[in-house]
Parts: sequence; C-alpha cells; structure tokens
Amino acid sequence: LDICVADTKTGKVEVLFEERLNTYIDKSPLERLKNGDFIWWSEQDGWGHLYLYSSTGKLKRQLTQGPFSVRRIIGIDESKGFIYFMANGKEKGEDPYYQHLYRVSIDGTRLRLIDKGNYYHSVSMNEGNTYFVDNFSRVNTKPTSVLYTSSGKKVLDLEQADLSQMMAAGFKYPEPFKVKSADGVTDIYGVMTKPFDFDSNKSYPIVAYVYPGPQTESVAKSFTQLRHHTTHLAQFGII
Repeated sequence: LDICVADTKTGKVEVLFEERLNTYIDKSPLERLKNGDFIWWSEQDGWGHLYLYSSTGKLKRQLTQGPFSVRRIIGIDESKGFIYFMANGKEKGEDPYYQHLYRVSIDGTRLRLIDKGNYYHSVSMNEGNTYFVDNFSRVNTKPTSVLYTSSGKKVLDLEQADLSQMMAAGFKYPEPFKVKSADGVTDIYGVMTKPFDFDSNKSYPIVAYVYPGPQTESVAKSFTQLRHHTTHLAQFGII
C-alpha cells in the first residue's frame, strides 16, 4: 500500500511512504491537519494505532501504542489539540471486542477513556467536537442513548429501548459466553442463542456459526439479535 501525493497541475505523483505487511493490509481514511501534517492508522507494530506524519511523509511520532486496537477516528479538535477515536481491547475485565471512545493529544500524551461502562459503544460526535451521543448495549441489555460533553460529562439521558412487548411475546436475551480455544490459552468470546421455550431437561442440536476472516467479526456485541438469523433459527429447536 502506497500513500501518495499528486500534483494536479503537472500530474506528477510522489510516494510519501509505504505500508508493507506479509499477511493482510487493512486501512483507514487519512486525516489531514491544517498545518499539512496528517494522521494515519496502521498495524505496523502489530496493533492498530495512530501515527502522525509530516506533509512530506516523514514519521513524527506514534500517537497511540499498547496491546489494544484503534478502530477509527471520530473527531479532531485542533484548537484543543485532541484526537477522538474508537478503540477496543484496552479495558481490563471486559469483552475485548467492546468499543469505547478515547481521546489523545496530538503530541501523543494524555490518553484518556471518555465513555465508561462495560458495553459496546457506538458514538456520534458533533462537528465542533464538543458533544457526543453514546449509544450503548450488550446482546443481553436494553439499548440506551445518552448525551455527553466531549470530556465525558453526562448532559442528558436521551432514550432507553422499551422491550416490554417483546418480553410479553416470549423473547429471551442471547447469552454471552467465554471459552478457551484449542491452544488452551486464548479466550474466545461467543454468543449462545437458545429457543425461547428452552428446556434444560431436553437435548438440542447445536449449530456453530463462525467467520474466521481478517476483515470482520460475525459475533454480535450489541443488541442486534432480532435482526440476526440465529434468533430465527433457534425457534426451530436449535442452539
């Protein structure tokens, strides 16, 4: 993967820097700053992190580092020198696939968690980077929306889903679980969907649904199971 700059008058193309990996190269949109520098997402150290480059392609500094994965940039506040981004795998004791909002200074210091809570978080921030709406849930909780300031101060509870009619109709939450992989060391995080009329005294066939690709995960982390075919499949007597 080459990151290039093109002169629109002459058509000359210059390679600023290269990404080279021996397996799979993932990428994220490049973010330019007003001074011409840009922020680049890369897995060059083995984890997905943010890097600051000059307009000529010279690496200035790595902005985030450690055993966690930056997913995407949410907003950049150059006036205050903050970059807001989603990441997962950083909070101890949580499912490592749960995403959170963080901020870091453009100089690579003052990394801070903004939206606390053991849930999968989806965030939408305003253009001024002053407020954000946090939609959070797990597969076994009600989806909730809250308005926060960009520093993480709660402003207003917006909404919580009303699942009363679903529950009255017999709906049951899926069940998150954790098991060891074949190596006996690595934790695997899954979701078990049972028939709504599950009887612990009966035996049920099991369908294991996996997707071991590098691009995405097929295991739901937020409350989306009603749209997932495993919920429908389970009602035919299958776990």
